Amino acid sequence: MVTLFRHIHPLLLLCAALIALAPPAFAGEDAAAARPQELVFLTWADYIDPAVVAGFEREYGVRVREVHFENDEVRDEVMAQTGGAGFDVLLVDGTGIDAYLSRGWISALEPGAVPNSVHLDPRWLPRGAAAGRAAVPYVWGTLGIAYRRDLIDRDLRAWMDLLRPHPDLDGRMLMAADSLDLLGIALKALGHSMNSEDPAALKAAGELLLAQAPAVRRYGALGLGKESELLTGTVAAAMTYNGDAAALMEHNPAVAYVVPQEGSALWVDYLAVAAASQRKSLASAFIDYLHRPEVAARNARAIHYATPNRAAEALLPASFRADPLVYPDAKTLERCEPYRPLSPASLRSRVQIYSQVVHGG
Repeated sequence: MVTLFRHIHPLLLLCAALIALAPPAFAGEDAAAARPQELVFLTWADYIDPAVVAGFEREYGVRVREVHFENDEVRDEVMAQTGGAGFDVLLVDGTGIDAYLSRGWISALEPGAVPNSVHLDPRWLPRGAAAGRAAVPYVWGTLGIAYRRDLIDRDLRAWMDLLRPHPDLDGRMLMAADSLDLLGIALKALGHSMNSEDPAALKAAGELLLAQAPAVRRYGALGLGKESELLTGTVAAAMTYNGDAAALMEHNPAVAYVVPQEGSALWVDYLAVAAASQRKSLASAFIDYLHRPEVAARNARAIHYATPNRAAEALLPASFRADPLVYPDAKTLERCEPYRPLSPASLRSRVQIYSQVVHGG
């Protein structure tokens, strides 16, 4: 496995990815023939059940290699540098599907290539006919605040609890290193849509984030292992996703998660086949395998995220389906909104503000 970290220069990220994907230089023809066929999956870390991967490998006689990115912008940079060469299956956020199609990084799935898509709830399908032919929903969830009840003497209920923090959170907060998420929650905290393109609203959101920045310990993804900063207590509160919070709760019940009262993001991640893949049939089979109802149900439980697969939902324990952390109630969902595609000018503005906040320029 390879992990691509945001603080490394994109060219180094590219080199790391290509080195990881290349076969050993010393492998001869006999060694190459002995190696099983390999499927390369570009995805988040800890975002698929290893047992599910192992099941696919056994059934198809292949090896699945995961290459991990820490945020969507790192993935986009890797795709821009490689054109997707060396990858087979891509995890893509909802706002990126059209851009990936237009750049030729993903292609439409062959008709009938993912027969288990009949189990998908239409609510979670991508917007637009072209996107609907190219991407298959994987899981969905919310963005919120995870925090340690035993380290903070009050409940955190609002984004402003992080953006205008109490002194006891100084240097003890982790914020996402993603321009859409970071600007989105600041906009939401100020009463705007996360998708606002109003220059004045974006300026105010940037000023709010700049004022908060000295109190932030780090911008990045929250670790999910025992060394996670939230578990060690180095961080007392973090901006993160509901499934990640659920995973950490298994290690420490003092971890709490809240969808802030101002509202938040309702997101969907999608699976797509890289246009440059030499194993498109195998890649499609992998996506279809992940949506076998029994497989999708097992995977959802393992990674603590809601599945868009209705047949899989029927196989989930009632306690899992009733868990508001995984399946938010209607009132919570009313406060959330999906990301929408933004104009190039608005995207540039967000990236500039993000760079100023996170990198100081």
